[in-house]
Amino acid sequence: EGIFGFVPSAFAQGFVWQPFTYIFLHAGIFHLLFNLLILWSIGGELEALWGTKTFGSFVLVCAIGAALSHGVFSLIGWGAGPGSPVVGSSGVVFGLLLAFGILFGDRVMYFFMLFPMPAKYFVMLLGAVELVSSIFYSKSGIAHLAHLGGMIFGFLFMAAMARWRQRSKAETRAAQEEKERQKRLKKAGHLKLVKGEDEDPNDPKHWN
Repeated sequence: EGIFGFVPSAFAQGFVWQPFTYIFLHAGIFHLLFNLLILWSIGGELEALWGTKTFGSFVLVCAIGAALSHGVFSLIGWGAGPGSPVVGSSGVVFGLLLAFGILFGDRVMYFFMLFPMPAKYFVMLLGAVELVSSIFYSKSGIAHLAHLGGMIFGFLFMAAMARWRQRSKAETRAAQEEKERQKRLKKAGHLKLVKGEDEDPNDPKHWN
């Protein structure tokens, strides 16, 4: 865990691969199975919606964001300490849950697998629980700040993606309008001004 898990103090000393490798290690079989269940169910639906490339980028951003969020606060003395390793893909899972809550807000999810509620409220409650836990249970052995980091960076990724798509649509629309304008100008190129036999110079010009 000290080599491939994320250890903030080791990362600061040059173990730069750790934000990419820590998500493949887990604290136990149930930790692994739970994360795999979320990745398979929710992650599969998001990948089908976004495509593999965008989904992979989202997972990577959430993983790195979760690690850095935990690492920054650990290095300033918050949490378990900069020498404690963090493992698992829970930061990615929380990012996926946030995305699911935003995109499928009316779907029913079960908080603690017991209480049904719309996904958007589930995500809000989940974020609130993690925020409170990061303040009052920062040394519980659970990287709550990594969970929050995954959600925050997931939201930033989605906001950037939405803005990029909006700009791309605007550029495509502008290009199409310009193309149509050029077509109209080309069609009008054969038109010319002609004078009528009894044309009054004060009358508007006639087009033929």
